[in-house]
Amino acid sequence: MAQDSVGLSSDYQFWMQKVSTWDQASTVETQQDTCLHLPRFQEFLRQMYEALKEMDSNTVIERFPTIGQLLAKTCRNPFILAYDESQKILIWCLCCLINKEPQNSGDSKLNSWTRVRRALALHCFELNWSGCCFGSPVL
Repeated sequence: MAQDSVGLSSDYQFWMQKVSTWDQASTVETQQDTCLHLPRFQEFLRQMYEALKEMDSNTVIERFPTIGQLLAKTCRNPFILAYDESQKILIWCLCCLINKEPQNSGDSKLNSWTRVRRALALHCFELNWSGCCFGSPVL
């Protein structure tokens, strides 16, 4: 598990940079880059979920302090959300942030934030952005 942890941490940094780049630009090149990397990003999200589901929400935040940024930027990317599998894994990751028994206002705020992001991911998918990696115009 320790080696998996190291790999996940280095992958986390790579994907945080990549998702930040995708979030800041809406060019054809950015869209193509998103689509090119989507299978690897889906696998990263799956590995992230496998790690997150073993932790409580406080441990998640301690271990991955910028997880909220990563997941929020992912929630805003229609090219990621256009695929059922990406959306499903993203929602699973968000659910891992919910504190089942909030102890303070910070826990409650995190729960509220997470629920909004989860609703956003579901709403974006309902807008039917599927197929966007196959020649759609820039959004």
